[in-house]
Amino acid sequence: MSSIPKLRPGRAFVVIAAALLLLSAWPASATHEVHHRYTVWGEIKYEDDTPAADIAVELLVKDGQPLGEVKTDRNGRYRIVLHVHNDDLYKIFDMRVNNVERKVRLLFNPGDQQTERGQRIDLVVKRDGES
Repeated sequence: MSSIPKLRPGRAFVVIAAALLLLSAWPASATHEVHHRYTVWGEIKYEDDTPAADIAVELLVKDGQPLGEVKTDRNGRYRIVLHVHNDDLYKIFDMRVNNVERKVRLLFNPGDQQTERGQRIDLVVKRDGES
């Protein structure tokens, strides 16, 4: 008598499909291993200390090409995940939110492939149309 339980044909299909789905997702997640990921996150507020909800946070490289863009949530929070390599250490990109632009330098320990890379950047901005 065998100790391996038999699967009904419908159940076997579900198990095989789930395994294939997990295997097909593996290469995509491998490109974002911790040492290839750099997360920029923070909060954007207006001058009156209210959250700047649903506004664009853009990260741009030197030539003005977009590196990443997201909208803040209702609490003014944002998170952008970038794909980086060790040779990106010390590179500078521009962060643009409404009327505020800030230069940001990528800083991390290239020898550390275990610790999550990234930095928090909080900004205070004026509302669109305010000078």
